[in-house]
Amino acid sequence: MISTPRTPDGGGTPTSDQGPLNGRGGEIEKGGQAPVLDGASRPYEEVYSEYAAEATQSLNRSQLPQSMQNLVRDYFTEIQPNR
Repeated sequence: MISTPRTPDGGGTPTSDQGPLNGRGGEIEKGGQAPVLDGASRPYEEVYSEYAAEATQSLNRSQLPQSMQNLVRDYFTEIQPNR
């Protein structure tokens, strides 16, 4: 089972960087909502399949060098459940 933390770790006071943007700006991607509530548990097989599917989709739409694509594929092969 995979668990999400109940409370965020860390501390301190959030700060804001109001300095100039050096270099080029970039595109901002917003993530979706978390698939589970904080403190919930999900089966590893379920979590793995979702992450593996997302990685495959990402590889199909990106222009990563072949060696990096192979690295991602090898990673998911190594961590797949029931190996």
